[in-house]
Amino acid sequence: MATSALAETMKFADSEQGAAFDKCVKIEDFNTKTLDDEVEVVAREEGGCCPDGYTAGAKYYTSYQGAQIVCGFKEDGTVQTSTGSSNGAKTCKFNSCYVHKQGLPCTDDTKQLLNGCCGATKGSRTFKDSCMIYDYTYKTVYKNTVEYCLTYDKDYGTKGWSGTAETTDDQKDGKLVVENLYTYTPCEGGSGGGGGAPAPAPTTTSSAMRTAALAACMVGILGTVMMA
Repeated sequence: MATSALAETMKFADSEQGAAFDKCVKIEDFNTKTLDDEVEVVAREEGGCCPDGYTAGAKYYTSYQGAQIVCGFKEDGTVQTSTGSSNGAKTCKFNSCYVHKQGLPCTDDTKQLLNGCCGATKGSRTFKDSCMIYDYTYKTVYKNTVEYCLTYDKDYGTKGWSGTAETTDDQKDGKLVVENLYTYTPCEGGSGGGGGAPAPAPTTTSSAMRTAALAACMVGILGTVMMA
């Protein structure tokens, strides 16, 4: 899709882990390119939106590893994005977006795409067997369809959580502190690291709920020790 914005190219592999991203990446590149590929990026529009055919990244999905460009982080650690259109004027609020490099290996000797998926065909992803996924899409303010995947290790129940239960330490000095993101065990083989809790359908988890879940897990472990 055409855009009047001045485009430039970059590689997200050259970005620092957790670096802020305040531009827009071409949706075709987001859905098909890896961290090591050159992609097209442009500035956001006056109302904060990305031009037609571009995306700021995928909204961060609490408790899961996801896209390698994630948005929605507010100063208090909560996650929120919003879009709107009135009388032809489009407005978007992505809050803070960051680079979240994971670089998972896929079964066909390729690497994870910018949208967090392995393989560019929705419904036929190429993640390794040990990596569980959710395959989703969302619409931009211009009604463009953007794909993204959420991932977690199939042995999350025995490996436990990764990161910290607090959301206030997820950002520091204008960067995303990736290792502090509280998620189910990340899939193996990437650069995201790896840490339970059940992971059925994804749900948004508040800091208080995270802390309660961690406390419940600790109580269970202590009870087992005392009975032994």
